[in-house]
Amino acid sequence: MRSTQRLRRTNFILLLGVFAFILFCYSYGSKVTSYNTTLYAFSYRYGFISRAFIGTIYQGLGTVFGFDMLHYDSALKFTQIITGIFFLDMFLFFMFIYKWTKSEYLKYSELLIVLMTVLTVPMFSSKYNFGRVDIYMFGFSLLGAIIIISKRCEWLLIPIVAACCMVHQGYVFMYFNIILVLLIYRVFTPEDEAAKKKNARRYGVIFALCFITGSALFLYFEFFSRTNGQSIANEIIRNASAVSYHGDYHKTLIDHEILNVDLAGAERGFHLENFIQAPFFLILVSPFLWLWYRFAKEVFKRAETTEAKIKYFFVLFGFLTLVPNYALKVDYARWTFAAATYFLVVTLALIAMEDQVIVESLREVRTLQKGHPWLVLIIPYMIVLVPFWDVYFDQVLKNLGDWVIVLIDGRFPALGLAEAVTQNAEL
Repeated sequence: MRSTQRLRRTNFILLLGVFAFILFCYSYGSKVTSYNTTLYAFSYRYGFISRAFIGTIYQGLGTVFGFDMLHYDSALKFTQIITGIFFLDMFLFFMFIYKWTKSEYLKYSELLIVLMTVLTVPMFSSKYNFGRVDIYMFGFSLLGAIIIISKRCEWLLIPIVAACCMVHQGYVFMYFNIILVLLIYRVFTPEDEAAKKKNARRYGVIFALCFITGSALFLYFEFFSRTNGQSIANEIIRNASAVSYHGDYHKTLIDHEILNVDLAGAERGFHLENFIQAPFFLILVSPFLWLWYRFAKEVFKRAETTEAKIKYFFVLFGFLTLVPNYALKVDYARWTFAAATYFLVVTLALIAMEDQVIVESLREVRTLQKGHPWLVLIIPYMIVLVPFWDVYFDQVLKNLGDWVIVLIDGRFPALGLAEAVTQNAEL
């Protein structure tokens, strides 16, 4: 039995690797955008400033090895290496999931792994998100999931959370939910009655320390780390120009993160495009939303106790930590990617932890295919939808949204919608 499962795992991972490589070649943008290169100019030598963790490592490598890192070619090579490491990290997560999953549950894990591959590979290889800091936050969160599933070295979760917040304080709304929800699950799911109090105490303390660490760093970087911006801005601009393609650094990123300029008004056009594109996107992904609804319904039906219902509420709705981003920020495509991958990672983790409620609910949803043969098209349909961009979901929805804006502005020019959108080019 073990040899058969090992052979199946090997064949599946090899085929998945070929499939991922094809997706990568199809999506590869080959250029690091100014937003992502500008962050390489940030460093802790200017103080404990926001989003400087990656730039500190990037510039530190140049100091250690004597490379000229403040150059676009170096930024491109570094980004290529980091992207490769991330994909290895993702496949490591898949291999552990496969190793820990019972043979009778593998069909569910395999489907979710393929869906996650289809979503993730184009996301981080396309031109808008190639080198995006999301790759670090998501990659570290996958390591955190491995730690929680394996029940080893859980105290490493605290420095992992700290590192993610130093990469980008927005982590607390984006991928922090993966670690927090899996810790909550451990608190509510002891191995036996004797371990109940010990389990709750151990994972409760780790949860509290992770939550406090993430919250404290978020508050510091968001409100207290931009006090010396005027004195360091010129040097950071010079370095950002040197490391960016043709010297085209990202001005508004420096304005916000270094000079503490409020971009709420300047991003009005982006918010407008988000609001117009989002309904169309929800229509396109309605098959996935329907499947999620059927799955959630099955989970709550099988959760017999109040404690179980509370536990699965966190599991099913942990993605709601992204609500502040949707309400206050742009980049709806990034938030949607984080919500989708939250569900995939957490579900894969619970399958590996042999959660019967999750497995039985997946089995029930899978039987829907008999009455809905169109479900076999889910994976090819997702391939059509990806890659996600950042502010815009994709080119089709951007074009559709622009058409709607022109149509509305033509009838109600006083709203100034077209003018707001054209200002986006300056950002």
